[in-house]
Amino acid sequence: MDIQALQIERFLIHIWQQLSWQEWVAVIFAVISVLCARKNSIWVYPTGIVSILFSISLFVEEENKLYPDAALNMYYLVMSIYGWYVWSRKGADQKPQQPISWASGKEYAYAFLLFVLLWAGLYFWLKHYRINNVPGLDSFSSAMAATGMWLLARRKIENWLALLIADAVDIPMFYIKKLYLFCGLNIFYVIIAWLGFLAWKKMYHQQVPVSEFLQHAERT
Repeated sequence: MDIQALQIERFLIHIWQQLSWQEWVAVIFAVISVLCARKNSIWVYPTGIVSILFSISLFVEEENKLYPDAALNMYYLVMSIYGWYVWSRKGADQKPQQPISWASGKEYAYAFLLFVLLWAGLYFWLKHYRINNVPGLDSFSSAMAATGMWLLARRKIENWLALLIADAVDIPMFYIKKLYLFCGLNIFYVIIAWLGFLAWKKMYHQQVPVSEFLQHAERT
């Protein structure tokens, strides 16, 4: 075995030794949850809640101190319960009362305001109190992910774009924090977010009348 191969082997062993069973559980259920989201399945929420609870337990540990991410996951928990309720509601025809759709101009304004307020607030908190050494990455990704979660609960197609951006920013942050499994998970998330965006666009085209689709195309 040459020196380079030996170094790679040692690096992989080091990463494996850093992994905890809580991280494994959080990641496995997170993967199941995001796959359910891509398929527009309500199981995105119960499986996601399991991942959220285990993620919170990891983020508040002394060596990580990812308190904004823990707080964000508390927000995820609330939004998951809300989304679970919204997605489970059905009309008289037994179809979801909240079908897949594009965000309206008003919803874009709400989403932008939510993102800006969270980003500014989280960055000030992290920077002022020196909570961790990645305040820029952490505050941006947390605010973007929170916005994406709100859009997901309302079944808006744009949720996938917001989550894609947040996940891409999280990759270097988790690497810096030596949460390697979460780092790999976010690489997977980026891929799934793009596939989810394409899948939801296709579902939207299948569920709406041609006239409504053309009206949306004209507006955009």
